[in-house]
Amino acid sequence: MTWFEQLVSEALQDPYLNELLIKAEKLYTADFFNLACSDTELSEKEFVDLLRFADILCRSQAAEGRNKAYKIISLLYDHYKSDYYYQGCAETVLTKLGLFPTINLIEADNSLSNMEAKLERSVKEIYQQSPFEDKIFTDAQYALFEKLKNSNHFSFSGPTSFGKTMMIGAFINHIIESRNGSDNIVILVPTRALINQIASKLRSEINNPAYKILTHPVIPPMFQRQLYHYIYVFTPERWISYVSDTSNPIVTYMFVDEAQKIISQKDSRAPLYYHAILLAQRKSVNLYFASPNIPNAEVFLELFEKSQDETMVIHDSPVAQNRYFFDFVDNQAILFSDTNIDIPIPYTFDKTEEHRKTLWNFLISTGRHVQNIVYCNTIEDTIDFSCSFAKVLPCKKSPKLEEFINLIKTYVHKDYFLIDCIRHGVAFHFGRLPQRIREQVELLFSEGELDYVFCTSTLLEGVNLPAKNIFILNNAIGLTKFSDIDFWNLAGRAGRFSKELSGNIICVRALKKENRWDIPQKDLSVVRNRTIKKVVPTIIKGEKNFYKNIGNAITGKPFTNKSASQTQQELWNHYSNILCIHEIG
Repeated sequence: MTWFEQLVSEALQDPYLNELLIKAEKLYTADFFNLACSDTELSEKEFVDLLRFADILCRSQAAEGRNKAYKIISLLYDHYKSDYYYQGCAETVLTKLGLFPTINLIEADNSLSNMEAKLERSVKEIYQQSPFEDKIFTDAQYALFEKLKNSNHFSFSGPTSFGKTMMIGAFINHIIESRNGSDNIVILVPTRALINQIASKLRSEINNPAYKILTHPVIPPMFQRQLYHYIYVFTPERWISYVSDTSNPIVTYMFVDEAQKIISQKDSRAPLYYHAILLAQRKSVNLYFASPNIPNAEVFLELFEKSQDETMVIHDSPVAQNRYFFDFVDNQAILFSDTNIDIPIPYTFDKTEEHRKTLWNFLISTGRHVQNIVYCNTIEDTIDFSCSFAKVLPCKKSPKLEEFINLIKTYVHKDYFLIDCIRHGVAFHFGRLPQRIREQVELLFSEGELDYVFCTSTLLEGVNLPAKNIFILNNAIGLTKFSDIDFWNLAGRAGRFSKELSGNIICVRALKKENRWDIPQKDLSVVRNRTIKKVVPTIIKGEKNFYKNIGNAITGKPFTNKSASQTQQELWNHYSNILCIHEIG
């Protein structure tokens, strides 16, 4: 360990750092929730000392130090963004971390001149230039890109806000340029909801006229005559259909987005995903896996018998996040500190109002002037809450919203209740919503036309819809409580990289009902504990008589677990079919 890493290690273990962090968290919380707290102000010495800690930690070789340095800068931003000393220190820290889009948020005309930071930034902007001319890689993105360039297969994971889709697009651009446009490429996504989103993004970023981007397994005859190459964006079903036609062009590269879906034990489509990739492996396609928050990304390479050396797990987050719990049933509020303690928030609860009205007032006061996502779990609650909440908001005048309302009247129905929500800057979002309507909701939200989107777990499918605040009203998907991966995949959308330094994860218990944070002390462990456990696929470890039940499915014998869920039985049957198909093949 070098002397400087020793210094970083000592800084991370210094009780004074935790004391200052807690005070900064309280300061941010008081500003955010508009609380009158006398013990939150930092003295001038504490302010300077905290920024000195950030200056030391941002130079760490470990993600823990770098993330803590960034958290300090984000906590102080709202309160000190006009302070010259803060601006100079923040510029240094963000440059060291390579977060160039974020630097633009803190720079001012009268910012302190830091020649070392400006020189380092100039060098990094040259060397870390993305294949997309207008973008610069962060340090973590650049390290990943350099590894990808020298690999034949790879698996990586990172925070939800890391920019996995951007990295896939950048690497595709590199493949096209370095191999003179001689390869066909497929991006495999778990759901149709992601197809158009990713295809649209690629069409704006891949400018090579020799390539066409297709989302359907049948190639139009007019394209075939022109000898194009292709980038396909397929679900597993469409990829299986594509490879079944032996006349289709050979694919050289496959990128598997949201790779955690391959090993999901809750999704009956997981075997289909697995089968689709097996077909690609049989055809010697180079495989690349991207997943959010998986601590052992090499598991996907192991699953398909690839060398597990070509892997990278990114722990650096480009957006800091603050975690809260508000309980309107038992009247308590908690800040989950990054120092691993719970800090009570002196929030005044209005005990005279009905819980739902109290919740609406809370959403309004906390979500003012920013974008907000409200997770409700069920479609029933998503529609009910959004329609009820919209009624307490004033109408929002906007030509784009009026245009969207006319589209809904034409495409769905003139009395569809989404229309009343849209008029007030509110929308709902779930998988069964017509695709054209759902995509327009996503677009208007990203453009700031919509202020609140109430949603189901569709956002867990990889839909790129970040927001300043994520309100989580329900701690389950369906009837199953959040796993750590599910929670952080959803909560990780708090904070929009390049638009703000931090995001807020606000868990809310507002109604007495099953699966709505009904056992706070137990349910909050997933929020309190930021560690995500390693995943071991059932298909590898074979737990709970997995292989025996596949054999029983093939031979028509009863399963060993007579009370197995419908999803579990479907998984066994699907895997047995896959085994037979590949054995016959």
